[in-house]
Amino acid sequence: MKELSIKETQDISLEILKIVTDICEQENFKYALVYGTLIGAIRHHDYIPWDDDVDIMMPRPDYEKFLKYFKQHSIDYPYLRMFNRQECKDYPYMITRISDDRYVIKMQNEKPFGMGVFIDIYPYDGLGKTKKEAIKYGLKGDRLSSLCYQSTREHFSMETTTSLFRKIIKYPVYLFAKIVGKDFFQNRLEKLANLKKYDECEYVGCVIWLSWGEKDIFPRKWFDKTIKMPFGKYEFNVPEYYDKVLRHGYGDYMQLPPEKDRTGHHYFKVYKK
Repeated sequence: MKELSIKETQDISLEILKIVTDICEQENFKYALVYGTLIGAIRHHDYIPWDDDVDIMMPRPDYEKFLKYFKQHSIDYPYLRMFNRQECKDYPYMITRISDDRYVIKMQNEKPFGMGVFIDIYPYDGLGKTKKEAIKYGLKGDRLSSLCYQSTREHFSMETTTSLFRKIIKYPVYLFAKIVGKDFFQNRLEKLANLKKYDECEYVGCVIWLSWGEKDIFPRKWFDKTIKMPFGKYEFNVPEYYDKVLRHGYGDYMQLPPEKDRTGHHYFKVYKK
């Protein structure tokens, strides 16, 4: 099999993104670029050159409608496959990925489950009417998703952990998570999701993958309206308050990171079948 460059992988992901967002436009499902993809759109009008994936958000009601639509119309997208807990029992996450089956990804420290080049779709749930309520609720999801992630690793690894305290507790946490198993944590996360209605909350975030704590909790109004922004050869929706969203999570996002940090944050190789 031929290994793909990061640019080739980005080009494939871009076409997946176009198909997904075309569905959203056609069916009036809300979505917006987020995380590194949003930084790319604002700072580069394209991918961050070293970025290795695509991230979008959907409010939970639109996310559920999108999943139903995509499943019902899967015949219209013969190369694309939806990965989530419902569609693949070995899938280790709670967010959904749309994958191109003409390619295969070999992950480091993760059992293969048939995924190709993909984009991430994060469902944003309501987290609460006050920031205090949102943080308390969101951190429950943060702990559960961290344990779920550790339970699906093939072997122990420090990966990106930097704090001394986290380094000390990480191995015992890893052992606990492996003993309990991913199904327990996924069941807990499933119960946690959608408990608070998106449209009734002042604060929102992806409670099933809230990995940055308070930085992953946002006022809902920041996502209520979107505007178009160039990204590569297409245009996509970004939050109207994109500057507030990005400064909340990244600080001065227009400043390039040190050269040593200009690497992708996933650990995989991509091959064409």
